[in-house]
Amino acid sequence: MDPQGRDGSWSLFGRWFLGTLIGWFVGVLLAIGLSYVVAALFSAEETNLIVGLVLGAVVTFAQLVAVRGVLSLTSRWVWGAAVGLGVPFIVAVVASAIWPSVAGASDTWLILVALAGGALAGSLQAPVLRDSTGRALWWISASLVSWGVAWLASVAWTEAALLLGGAVLGAVSGVLLIWILRPATTHEDFRPALRRVVEIDRKRNQKRTIDIIAVLEVF
Repeated sequence: MDPQGRDGSWSLFGRWFLGTLIGWFVGVLLAIGLSYVVAALFSAEETNLIVGLVLGAVVTFAQLVAVRGVLSLTSRWVWGAAVGLGVPFIVAVVASAIWPSVAGASDTWLILVALAGGALAGSLQAPVLRDSTGRALWWISASLVSWGVAWLASVAWTEAALLLGGAVLGAVSGVLLIWILRPATTHEDFRPALRRVVEIDRKRNQKRTIDIIAVLEVF
C-alpha cells in the first residue's frame, strides 16, 4: 500500500493513531507499576528515568507493529525513542538533586524535559525514514512538537492523562508524519510548465518580428 496516496495516508494515520493510543495507555500503566518497584529498590527520583524509557519504548513499539505493511520501520525506531526520552530524564534527576529549587518536578520542568526528549528521540529516529522520504530530518521537529504537546495535555488534564496524552500524541505526530511522507515539490516539477511558457513567448516574439518586417516592407 502506498502511504503517499490518499487511501494509503488515511490507512497509515488510522493505524498510527490507534497504535500510539494503545502504546501510551499500556506504557503509562507499565511505567506506574515499575515506578513503585524502582522507588522501593532505589529512590523516588529515579521514577522519572523509568517513565521516559518505558513510554518511549512501548509507544514506539506499538507504532512499529501498527504500521507494519504500510510503513517500514526498524528496531532503531524503538530504541531511538527509548534512549531519546530516557536521557533527558536522567539529566532531570541529576539536575533536581543538584539544584532542587530550580529543577524540581514542576509541570513546566517536566514539559521542558519532554521537549528535549522529543527532539533527541526524533534525531535518533529520523534516519529510519530516509528510505521513505527525502524530508526525514523534519521528523526531529515533528517529534519535539508531538511529545511536547502530548505532555502538556497530560499535565493540564491529569484526570484524563491515561488516554488524552496518547490521543494527542497520535493525532499530532500522525498528521506531521503524513506531511513528511508526502513527496516534496521541487523545481523539477515545474520544468515542463516553464518550457511551455518559454515556447509560447518564443512564438509570440517570432510573430512580432514577422509583423515588424511586414510593416517595414510596406515602406
